[in-house]
Amino acid sequence: MRENIIAILVTYNPEIGVLSSCISSICAQVTKVVIIDNASSNVSEMSALIAKYDNVFIDLLSENIGLASAQNKAITISKQFKASRVILFDQDSVIEDGFISKLVVAEKELIKGNKLVAAIGPSFFDPVSGKTYPATIYRGPLIERVRLSDKPIEATFIIASGCLIRTEVLDDIGLMLDELFIDYIDVEWSLRARSKGYSVFIAPQARMAHTIGDRRLSILGRTISVHSPLRRYYLVRNSFLMLRLGYVPFGYKLRESFFNVIRTFIGFLTAENKTIFCKYFLMAFRDGLLGRSGPCPKIYKS
Repeated sequence: MRENIIAILVTYNPEIGVLSSCISSICAQVTKVVIIDNASSNVSEMSALIAKYDNVFIDLLSENIGLASAQNKAITISKQFKASRVILFDQDSVIEDGFISKLVVAEKELIKGNKLVAAIGPSFFDPVSGKTYPATIYRGPLIERVRLSDKPIEATFIIASGCLIRTEVLDDIGLMLDELFIDYIDVEWSLRARSKGYSVFIAPQARMAHTIGDRRLSILGRTISVHSPLRRYYLVRNSFLMLRLGYVPFGYKLRESFFNVIRTFIGFLTAENKTIFCKYFLMAFRDGLLGRSGPCPKIYKS
């Protein structure tokens, strides 16, 4: 009997050609694809694309409710479709044949080995360099980057795209944290799962291309992700929100506080418009200290 796996996509002004490749690569491997669109400007093109598929459900929202809330909405819909598992994807995720079955096989083997699996995701590689990203394991405020081998490896957290989760696990751990809107969503959920005794894993056999940040810079031999001022707002503000969560380990909070300063400083040095960058940063700093969440205030989206 085929697993009732439902893929979840959250879209926002997607490039139609890329979205088409994404949906085509996923459709044959799942029972249904549930798309939540966060008020894109090209919904007519999206609707025309979706009409080509029998197993794609789309909900076109009138406003951008954020990634976390959209994922939660899709999970709720997936449960109504009796999903046994959901798998999250970005709107530009393109997967190979057999990708999802490899995750399911790896997950079942872990469960047989008495592992309490919260979620399992793929290994990621940089599409430019071809380099595979290692697993990240936190040791207090320090991290260990572990090279992947041929067996699933436990990580402190995994990236949302390609993340396979059983619905019964979601019932226990809970949904994504709406307040984060975007960024840190997968990190927070993974850490919450760990606080409940679960573990998250990376399955090396399932691979996916992934680019971190809007662009990448090499500084003193280290590759740094560079984000837009608006994205930096969410990263800075949400790092403060993470510090408020009791189940987030102290070591993680300590490291995050230190490197947030470093990342912001580099972001300022590399920003094309330093005035706009400072505007977003100061608002993020204030909102983070005050515990404000949700979308970035519209007045600052200039």
